Amino acid sequence: MTITLALALRIVRAWTRIYTACMAAAACEARREEIDSDLWEMHEDARRRGAPPTRIAIHMLLRLALGAPDDLLWRAEQLRVRPRVVREALWAGAAASIVFVWWLASALHVDRYRVDGINVVRVLYPVRSVASARVSKVR
Repeated sequence: MTITLALALRIVRAWTRIYTACMAAAACEARREEIDSDLWEMHEDARRRGAPPTRIAIHMLLRLALGAPDDLLWRAEQLRVRPRVVREALWAGAAASIVFVWWLASALHVDRYRVDGINVVRVLYPVRSVASARVSKVR
């Protein structure tokens, strides 16, 4: 095993320890074993196909970088949140949304749809007058 491959393995295992920290021991250990198994299988498969250790290390690090969001999502799925906490968070979010919309409506007070001489309604919803609309002749 080369230094590059050993370093890649250490980095992946360190990341696994970071995102599984402070979890239930059973879930934490199961995830770490799953990652170790995946690393071993990937290494053995690539070695049998004749891939150089440096290429295997690069592949491991790429998988780490591309898989980090999935690891964090897995971590979020493992959280056990009581329904009461979820309900209170939803109510707080709804209240904050109402306050924000109220503030936004008062901050964007538009005087008769004109802002600095610009007709806001005309800009947002341009309408051609009937006189300027072309009428095609039907033959």
